[in-house]
Amino acid sequence: MKIIELRILPPIAIGRLGESNEPMEAYDLELSKEKPLDYREIVPKTTLSVDPVTGEIKAHNPVNIKFKEVSSLANRKGKIHPVSPFLEVFAVTDQNKDELVPLTEALLVQAGLSLKDISWDVDVANIKIFRRTTDVNDKMTAKITNITSHESKPLLADCNNFLPGKKLPLGSIQYIKPTKDFPELRLRYTPAGGKVYGSDLYRKTGTGEKDIEKDPTFIDKEDRIIYDKTKGKWRDYKEGSTPNILYTVPAQIFAGYSYTDEKQESWQVSWGYVDDECDGFVTVKLKVSNDKTLTAKAHISAGPPSFAPDTLPIRVVSDELEQIILSTDIEGEVSIEEAEEIIRRAFETIRLMNTTIMNGNSYEGKQNVASTMVRQNTNDFGRFFEPIMATSLVDNLALQILHERVFNGLSSGASPWFSDVLRLPTEIGDLSSKTLRKMPALMRGADGRSLTFTYRQINMIIKAATTSMFKDNNPDTLPVSYGSPLKAANLTAQLHYRGTGNPIAVLPRTAISNCFPGLEFDFRNLWRRAFNGIVLIENNNYVLETDPEFEYLKGHRLVAIERKPTMVQTFGPVFPDGDNVPLKTDANPNGVSFMEWSNSMVHVLQKQGQEVKCHFTKEKSVEEVVVDLKELDNKGKYIEVTLVVNKIFDGNSAAFSDTILQPGELTQGLCAPWQNDYRECSCYYWAASRPDFVNIVPDENGLSTGDLWMSKKRTGSYIPDDWKNSRLISYQDLFENWQGELNFIIEGKDAFESKPIKPKSPKKK
Repeated sequence: MKIIELRILPPIAIGRLGESNEPMEAYDLELSKEKPLDYREIVPKTTLSVDPVTGEIKAHNPVNIKFKEVSSLANRKGKIHPVSPFLEVFAVTDQNKDELVPLTEALLVQAGLSLKDISWDVDVANIKIFRRTTDVNDKMTAKITNITSHESKPLLADCNNFLPGKKLPLGSIQYIKPTKDFPELRLRYTPAGGKVYGSDLYRKTGTGEKDIEKDPTFIDKEDRIIYDKTKGKWRDYKEGSTPNILYTVPAQIFAGYSYTDEKQESWQVSWGYVDDECDGFVTVKLKVSNDKTLTAKAHISAGPPSFAPDTLPIRVVSDELEQIILSTDIEGEVSIEEAEEIIRRAFETIRLMNTTIMNGNSYEGKQNVASTMVRQNTNDFGRFFEPIMATSLVDNLALQILHERVFNGLSSGASPWFSDVLRLPTEIGDLSSKTLRKMPALMRGADGRSLTFTYRQINMIIKAATTSMFKDNNPDTLPVSYGSPLKAANLTAQLHYRGTGNPIAVLPRTAISNCFPGLEFDFRNLWRRAFNGIVLIENNNYVLETDPEFEYLKGHRLVAIERKPTMVQTFGPVFPDGDNVPLKTDANPNGVSFMEWSNSMVHVLQKQGQEVKCHFTKEKSVEEVVVDLKELDNKGKYIEVTLVVNKIFDGNSAAFSDTILQPGELTQGLCAPWQNDYRECSCYYWAASRPDFVNIVPDENGLSTGDLWMSKKRTGSYIPDDWKNSRLISYQDLFENWQGELNFIIEGKDAFESKPIKPKSPKKK
């Protein structure tokens, strides 16, 4: 018997920050078959504890899941349990090339090998600062190679612009020792604690000489000053309000102070803060002969906790990857349960949103009180400011009832209207009231415009709605199979493999993908190297870097792929009840709405390794442009270039390839530090991970009332997010004590642990 391939599962594993010494216990989420739109039940699973010295593991079965080290909600000093994923190694043998077999010492012996032939490499990075400054000396990287021992090893990042002797802790890694009870080969990644590091004990509050204060973030924490402000330019780095193609989108998403200059341009100036998020790869190596070593990779990352752990986001990383693996078309019959799961996630998201505020309704007589899609459409394109839907119809509880009707409509054959209410990716430039009301409404996508589903999700919903009325629904079927069974060629099943000891929160189906910029990832970075020889900026079609062969394309714009546009023209009203007219601004003179890569590029991603025709602007173009498809062959306007589509996945696995992604790149566009992302954001699809409206109950009129998640005290009265409001948790509160200040939300209410699971009664015969 020979081992011919290796896999690491899950191939994408998400660590979640927390300072507790005890990692999060394992759990999964289950649905009620009787009440499918109830909150998902947090079900404890077999949990593995690891000896930090020997690497041996023991198993136990928790009664419930504790998310924070507190015994009451009043305790604001508790540490959060980190999500620390286990990575399992599987083998493919020549005896059955379709089976994935757990790699054990016994299997190695059968193949004439031993544990001495196994080693691991780890390579992670935090390059958020580099993404802003473009100084390679700001890259923070931690590498460990040829791991063969079983003690826990710290991941300490080096950086040329650190102070002498300073390193950035990015968590730890541990090769688990195989035992009789647990013979499988595993590695565990534990993320860092979510701390903030800096460059000075003092910080500026303005441009004046006396505008300086002792930095409260580092009082009694002098050891967290690691960045050398005399070597690097991160401290005092600044971004202005005038658009700059090299900025992140959105820009100015880092901690610092702001000011307005004499030209009325607003600036954000960095305090030089550094966080301990990261991403990168682990690699397992098996030496099968003197001249041959088998390898397998998995991507690991560190991001914030999922603060609504019984809720799944509306659009997730696994949705994007399934669309690449399986294409946009739905072959054969559609499981009604799969389509229902998409609508269920939409329902779960709006359940934690103050939809009245998000709709653009007035609050206490004031207009435009929060960062919403209404505000963004006006700011970005000058669209007339008005609520998206009728103001009387958007109460949270009323919209929950509406979503229940939509959900129930799927299984009753709602085909006549379903396709009309789903926003298509090509409709993001249509800011008419009718199109803004399409599903999913009130939320923002990776292109900064109204959120859409993936093409595959859209096709699945439409097909299910068309055919479900002719099917017999079986109440005993599992809600979603998530790609089962686990086979060597079944990449979707591998994506969803949780493994023993892991909470579901490690999986890509719990991570937001329509990022602007994102929470766990800025997933827009996955598409930057989609084509061999060029690197695109993550947020639009601008060519940032090239190989020498394509040097002439640097600074140009990729306007069409296989003769399909990468953007659309923007239209909308500028007066009450006005017609749809082209919308343009000084910042966007051509009125361009760029379409997110995940949907606009998906058809060519079915051609990995093949050549495709791409069209670029003839001249360099800092400004965004709208392509004229009828003029594509006009050599005076566009350049046609044949490019090869890069491989997204590594070998035959579902792990990312190193041609598509480098360590640190999936987190580089996120806020710096990440806590800076938790206030005043219009990406309210985040409610599934970063809640908005909690503790909701009906008032005397039957309308919803509750708390803003970020409010310091629970009063039952919602306060729109405003950074000047002292009743809300401030950025400074988050920098100093985010673990104590932020509550987990379970079943829509403040909580620090799940309810104990009740024994299930046996089925009656």
